[in-house]
Amino acid sequence: MNPKIVAWCLPLIVLAVLFSLHFLDARIALAAMDLLKSSDLLHAGTSNIPDALFLFVCCGSCFLWGNYLILRRRGIINEHAWFSQLAGSAILVAYFLKGLFKFVFGRTNTRVWLANQVNDDFHWFNGGADYSGFPSGHMAVFTAFFSAVWIFYPRYRSLSIGLMLVLAVALVVTDYHFLSDIIAGAYLGLITTCLTRICLEKIRS
Repeated sequence: MNPKIVAWCLPLIVLAVLFSLHFLDARIALAAMDLLKSSDLLHAGTSNIPDALFLFVCCGSCFLWGNYLILRRRGIINEHAWFSQLAGSAILVAYFLKGLFKFVFGRTNTRVWLANQVNDDFHWFNGGADYSGFPSGHMAVFTAFFSAVWIFYPRYRSLSIGLMLVLAVALVVTDYHFLSDIIAGAYLGLITTCLTRICLEKIRS
């Protein structure tokens, strides 16, 4: 995973987000709402899903950093140790950054928009509560984690991509996020892991 290539992809990501904002987000969200309404079981199962992202980040980071410290104490410095250090750090950074960007962009949440038909544009520096849709924190955190998997465990790359696609579809189909939120969140997670890796390597050297 070349950080320069990831950085150069930023203009393409911006274009993809803008295209989704203007042509896809509303249509997909309305179609997903119709799908949920057509299935009482699906609607009931997705209407009150608790947000356990903070708990996942805390537990995951503690576990990964704990594993790294245990391996280091035993004198075992291998790809498993470096993976634990990178993944444990990247998901924390991604979680912090998603909160910062949510506040900066202040985009209306998908379900709030569907319920009230309010403006789905950005409310700059007014994030929080109903204005915390962009970017997707779940995509940012899990992309950061699976990017570390991609780097250290090539044999699991296909599985990582598959799981990320499942998560992305689930977040869109259940109207937790617009498609553009997903795109931005995924890129945020990817660039976070790249930059975190560079910082950790410089600290080690």
